[in-house]
Amino acid sequence: MDYLENGILVQATMEMAKRKRGNAFCPTDVLKWIYPTDWQSFIDEEYKAVNWLHERGCIALEDEGASISKSAMEGGNKIKLGVNNIGL
Repeated sequence: MDYLENGILVQATMEMAKRKRGNAFCPTDVLKWIYPTDWQSFIDEEYKAVNWLHERGCIALEDEGASISKSAMEGGNKIKLGVNNIGL
């Protein structure tokens, strides 16, 4: 699966997921890492990147530890590596 051609936020989200090694993190953590001063300007783009990755099984979404679908995604949700990427 080649996510490297789909933009910096897709790449950064996958890189953070790999670094976290199965630990969940917020989509805004990615933005604050890449765009520390104006991260709020990129929230919509990050959600698009998260949705793209989730549709392909690269990441899993959860809310308070329970898996959720992308249609339920809103503030406070977490990301972690999907089943297709365990062991990366």
